[in-house]
Amino acid sequence: MTITPTDPANPQVAAIRQDAATSYGALNQLIDGPLAALAPEKLYREAAENEWTIMENLAHVVEFMPYWANEVAKLLAEPGRNFGRVATDERRIKEIADHAHDSLDQIKTMLPISYARLQEVLASLRDSDLVITGKHIRYGEKTLAWFIEDFITGHLRAHNRQIEEAMRAMS
Repeated sequence: MTITPTDPANPQVAAIRQDAATSYGALNQLIDGPLAALAPEKLYREAAENEWTIMENLAHVVEFMPYWANEVAKLLAEPGRNFGRVATDERRIKEIADHAHDSLDQIKTMLPISYARLQEVLASLRDSDLVITGKHIRYGEKTLAWFIEDFITGHLRAHNRQIEEAMRAMS
């Protein structure tokens, strides 16, 4: 399912939604193509020392899309609030660990639900919302636009690249 979001009144938000949709589509193409053809045991093997496995990457994507969508919704409701988490967040680590050994079919079943929450929140945004600020424990005060690029759209692109790199390393 590829969504082509357009909103002439909110072109910045439309671009953000398109960016997320493009990355989500690319992720599904990886899952349905090269990952499905990969020997299943390679999904659970580190491609390089101290790197996540392909399945850990996928589990994290499933986990972070609704997490960050919910954080965006909270910031919209309460501008200026504390926002986000750090990499050592226990819930984040647990979610990844709990799904690090799922099958590709299990991840494929969870992805649309995760992505739907993200698109629901992104669709509620207006360009004027992107200047709202929140405070991150590590990065300090930043705009919603910055958070979305760093923790959602850029994050999705980065995990797609990590998965592609892991596949190449195992070839």
